[in-house]
Amino acid sequence: MTKVKDIVERLRQDFPEDIASKGDPVGMQIGSMDADVTKVMTTLDVRPQVVEEAVKKGVNFIVSHHPVMFRPARNLNFANAQNAMYGEIIKNGITVYSIHTNSDKAQNGSADWQAEELGLKDVEPFCLDDDGIAMGRKGKLPKTMSAYDFAYYVKDKMNIKMARLITADNEKQISTVGFICGDGGKYWTSALDDNLDAFITGDVYYHVGHDMISSGLTVVDPGHYTEKLFKYKVYDRLKKWNEENNWNVCVELSEVSTNPFQDLF
Repeated sequence: MTKVKDIVERLRQDFPEDIASKGDPVGMQIGSMDADVTKVMTTLDVRPQVVEEAVKKGVNFIVSHHPVMFRPARNLNFANAQNAMYGEIIKNGITVYSIHTNSDKAQNGSADWQAEELGLKDVEPFCLDDDGIAMGRKGKLPKTMSAYDFAYYVKDKMNIKMARLITADNEKQISTVGFICGDGGKYWTSALDDNLDAFITGDVYYHVGHDMISSGLTVVDPGHYTEKLFKYKVYDRLKKWNEENNWNVCVELSEVSTNPFQDLF
C-alpha cells in the first residue's frame, strides 16, 4: 500500500520545503505521513466545499497550494466554520499536505508555469527572497503593446473574466514585464529597481495602486485565483509519478471553484 510519505518524498524533490519563504507554513498540515493513500486530489485551496468533494470521491490525501492552516487554531470549537472543516478532515481520515511559496520559488514551479502561460521570452529570476531565491520571474512580451492592450493580453492568456489595469498612461508602451504569483503587491518596487515596463500580481490595495501610478509603473492585477494553475500542473505530475513508481493510487483533480469573488458585468 502506498503511504503519504511515499508521495511526499517525491513532491519534496521538486518542491523542497526548505526554500519556502520564512514563516510560510508549508508541508504537512493535517494527518500522518504513515497514512495509506488510495486516492489523492490536487486543489488550490482547502475549503469546506473541497473537503465535501473529497469525501464524496473517497479521497484520503489532498495536495493543496494554499496551506489549510495559515494560523494556529486556538481551539477546536466546531461552531467555528474553519474548525468544523478541520473536524471533517480528521473524521474522514484525510491527510492534507501543502506546497505554497516553495512552489512559487521552485525551478519549473508556479512562477515558471505562469511565465509560460503569459508567453514571456528571455525569462529570468525576479525579486529575490531573503534566501537569494527568486519569488517571481521577468521577461519580454512577444511584441510591444500599449498598457491598455497589455491588460487585455493578460486577461486572455490567463483565461480570466476581468483584470484591473493600474497605469497613468493607457498608451504607455510595454515590452518588459515582471510578476509574482498570488498576492505580491508589496514587492512592486522591485519592478522599478529592474527598470521593467510593467508588473503583474494579485490583490493590489487601493492606496498602493495610487503609489504605483505616481511612480509611473504600469500594473495589471488579474486576481489571486490565477494560481489555480497549480492544481492542474501538480495533477499532471502526480499522474506521471503514479505510473513511474507503481503507486497504484487514483489521482483526482478538484472540480470545485474556490474563487471567493464573482465578476459581475
